[in-house]
Amino acid sequence: MAELVEEAGRIARTFARDRLLPRARDLERSTDGLIDLMRELAGRLGLPEMTGSELLHDPELTATLLYELTRALPGFALSFGASFGLCGQSLLRRGTPAQRERWAAPVLSFARIGCWALTEPEAGSDAFSLRTTARRLADGAFSLSGEKAFITNAPIAEVMVVHARLQGAPHDGEIRPFVLERGDRGVTTGPPLDKMGMRASPTGSIFLDDVRIPADRLLGDPEESGKRTAIETLLGERAGLAGMALGIIEESLQLATEYARQRRQFGQPIAQFQAVQLRLAGMYAAQETVRALVDRGRALARSGDTSLAFSCAAKYTSSTLATECALDAVQILGGNGYTVDYRVEGLARDAKLLEIGGGTSDIQLLAVARELLR
Repeated sequence: MAELVEEAGRIARTFARDRLLPRARDLERSTDGLIDLMRELAGRLGLPEMTGSELLHDPELTATLLYELTRALPGFALSFGASFGLCGQSLLRRGTPAQRERWAAPVLSFARIGCWALTEPEAGSDAFSLRTTARRLADGAFSLSGEKAFITNAPIAEVMVVHARLQGAPHDGEIRPFVLERGDRGVTTGPPLDKMGMRASPTGSIFLDDVRIPADRLLGDPEESGKRTAIETLLGERAGLAGMALGIIEESLQLATEYARQRRQFGQPIAQFQAVQLRLAGMYAAQETVRALVDRGRALARSGDTSLAFSCAAKYTSSTLATECALDAVQILGGNGYTVDYRVEGLARDAKLLEIGGGTSDIQLLAVARELLR
């Protein structure tokens, strides 16, 4: 399995260099070609032929792909991961056999694009104070109403895993995930948000107006806690974001080091100046710190010993260091680093999302504190 994951990483690395980098600026202006590129990568990886493959269950596959893609274009990695990891993996792991065949297989192969929707306008950091409701009807079907906000891939998603609060017995007030499709009556999405960063990834809202769906749209076991499964998905998302942070740090350090060797001021390369050397050394220290956190997280995942405190601490540390390193790269490049002609400007904008998405930095620290004091 490790060899297959490594090979997938090599394919993603080549694709990122040859296909994403040349189109990065165009994709930040318009995401019109995003879906075609995601499907092209899926084809190169052989995902359409992997139905039933155990490789699709391996969390290291998602983490490896996100890391490699982030080094070229973090926004692309974010959208790819939201469809393949958050939506596709939720359907694969939680779904019934019929649900896996109907929705997981096409999402994981990128025949259909997916999204995973928990956040609401009034339920961001307080993630489970959901107002979206699922009302159980007399015939066993459900009617969903509410709004989801800041959802990656919402403007383009064809399959949506949406969390709602049940109304009526049994399980009144409990949170459960449902599978919706773009063509369902009452489902609409807003336009892509005009964002500071991650511009190659469309983000938007989902509006649910009395969306009536059959009982088989309830994802997985009706008795399983939707809150617990959402938390497990969030922990996986945080691990993926830590891998993205490592990709941003490594790319920032490489670009800054190459520039420092070439850029000359006062008759010598700026790499000779101690102030520049200190920034580069600090970036290297951050890189190795985050690499160790990512490796430790993967080891814990393989052993089944998932730690909430560690996941939150790793996400906080890696996202903070990614933002700092990207800004250090901008500083080393000076005026050039502040222009779109040099990639560090985009990396700095994209890195900031890692401190917000998947739970803000403050929320990560509060979660760690609660675990320590439990």
